[in-house]
Amino acid sequence: MRKNKLLLYLSCWFIGFTTACKTTKSTIKASPVNLSEVIHQNPLFAENFSGIYIESLDDGQVIYQQFADHRFIPASNIKILTLYAAMEILDQKIPAFQYLSKQDTLWIWGTGDPVFLYDKAGQDISFTSFLKNRKEKTVLISEANFTDDRFGAGWAWDDFLYGFQVEKSAFPIYGNRVTFQNSTGRDLNIFPSFFEQNAIFDPTLKYGRIIRTETDNQFSLATDLRSRKFTSTRPFTYQPGLIAQLLTDTLKKTIQFDLSRRPLSENSIVVERDLSNELYRQMMQESDNFIAEQLLLTVGGKRMDTLNTRQTIQQLKKTVFREIAEDIRWVDGSGLSRYNLLTPRSIAWVLRKLPEKMAVPPLLDLFPAGGQSGSLQGWYAGEKEPYVFAKTGSMGGVYCLSGYLKTKKGELLIISFMHNNFLGSSKKYKEAMAPVLEWLYAH
Repeated sequence: MRKNKLLLYLSCWFIGFTTACKTTKSTIKASPVNLSEVIHQNPLFAENFSGIYIESLDDGQVIYQQFADHRFIPASNIKILTLYAAMEILDQKIPAFQYLSKQDTLWIWGTGDPVFLYDKAGQDISFTSFLKNRKEKTVLISEANFTDDRFGAGWAWDDFLYGFQVEKSAFPIYGNRVTFQNSTGRDLNIFPSFFEQNAIFDPTLKYGRIIRTETDNQFSLATDLRSRKFTSTRPFTYQPGLIAQLLTDTLKKTIQFDLSRRPLSENSIVVERDLSNELYRQMMQESDNFIAEQLLLTVGGKRMDTLNTRQTIQQLKKTVFREIAEDIRWVDGSGLSRYNLLTPRSIAWVLRKLPEKMAVPPLLDLFPAGGQSGSLQGWYAGEKEPYVFAKTGSMGGVYCLSGYLKTKKGELLIISFMHNNFLGSSKKYKEAMAPVLEWLYAH
């Protein structure tokens, strides 16, 4: 009897070990053990701080939970909340900009809409068409409705140079970043061309480097970039009046910065555009922090006529998220901040709500699909098609995976894995979750 138990244990351990090491192809095998045993076969889930919550979306049955009510840093899993807030408040339309015409002067206010001339989000040009048909002699851009800081609470001060930490603004343009490209190995192009005057080659810089001072838009480039193929982006700092200069340069029409900061008027007109799922898909699959932050600002602007992340979240916690408000700390739209704290159960609550706003097939299409797209392209592939549709979230000592799992019988499960406070690479957690996810699929 003891020998049989030992053989059973060793066979289960071997199955768990081998499936954990193969992640890009399905390794699903029939197993006699239950889910709890599959999870506990790997000591990694107990060695550090790991929260797990698994529930059936069909009937609400809780299948497994571990530290489900403990608070974890979610990283980009916070985008799941941003997605639901946008679906709930914006619905199918997003405010693109607001304007007021008076005495031959046109005032324009941004709404936070991230799409204008941003190639990764569809490059909506409705604002360009609008301006071409205006007859006012003076066009002024006012930022009076933007009462936020350029960065979110708890963002790293020294990440201002990297594309994942783009500044927030009332009227984003070009994704609030500059693109440097040498497609031939001979000609360096800077886009938008407005920033060409601010770029110099610095022979003291190391290979491939592009740097910018924190407080202005002076860019220094390593000299090797003259002669090799590359594409790279850097955020620009959103100084007063810069949007007016960029619009003037791009549209070839004089736009001025409103120094008086005229506030929004009750008579101002809101111009809306259709909200494409592609914007959500870019945010979720590519984990676009810029889109997430700007979407949350736009949500607040529609509710309060004020573009302010903190005030937006406060208002959302009193209304849309009131059922979980006391269990979470939410400070930004992207998850860049370590101040964010969510529980696996609170994430599951949002995942349960999302199908009420969008049918399941297109909803799953927004999330990274195992073995196919986004941050899961190299992980958790199914036998014939994806079965994991989930948002990842990672930073130093943090790895989270929350979303949906479609079982072999077609049942849809809500899953949330949150791992915090570990040292080293997150790969070991990705591998450890593979046999758990596969067991759920099969059983």
